[in-house]
Amino acid sequence: MAGESVVRVAWGPRPESHREQAARWLDLLGWLTQLSAGALADWRWDGHGTAPGEPVPRDVDAFAGAIGAANRHDDADIIGSSAYVVGRQPDGAYAQLRVTAGGSNEFSPFSAALLLFPGSPGGAVPLADRLAEALAAVAGAWDADHGSAHDRELFTALRTAYGLRPSQPRCGWAVFLSAHRAARVPAGLAAPRLEAGSGGVVLEIGTTTDVVLAAHRTLTDAGALDR
Repeated sequence: MAGESVVRVAWGPRPESHREQAARWLDLLGWLTQLSAGALADWRWDGHGTAPGEPVPRDVDAFAGAIGAANRHDDADIIGSSAYVVGRQPDGAYAQLRVTAGGSNEFSPFSAALLLFPGSPGGAVPLADRLAEALAAVAGAWDADHGSAHDRELFTALRTAYGLRPSQPRCGWAVFLSAHRAARVPAGLAAPRLEAGSGGVVLEIGTTTDVVLAAHRTLTDAGALDR
């Protein structure tokens, strides 16, 4: 794994109020703080390259109000609402969490992406040794359909090998499959498993590109990565 790591999950249309989204947000931020043994605790609104913003509210109603204030478009119930936060560790490493959720449009992308950055070249990203658990946390919080943990090199290798579009289900160092996808995982696929969400599972695939590419083919052939 090199440089930035990404934990990303996606799901289909699911209308939700800003309060429902805020509850999911706060659950996830709490889980990530626990997984990082408290290193990721100072969560702030993401200033998109500028200085970090104000601390995020820890009250669900205040968080819901902030989501609403940032998403005043009339069609938020259709295309969803977006929010962005960043958490920085004492060593300079940081995590960005970006979520678009709550809409009803079947053609809009609804997803949560946790981007993990090292504090210095060659340094470790946050949660480097707990990516599978981070994936389980993100997928469980947002009741996702599919997701994966990967870096840029692996993402490119999968795209090159299988012609995948960015939004298509894919394997990774770890892969999340919702209950109906998990039911299609071949019994012979040897991978440690973590329960996640409502009947879903995270498979810890491996740390080499060849292993991930082979597992992607196996899961695709079994129908577990259907679009």
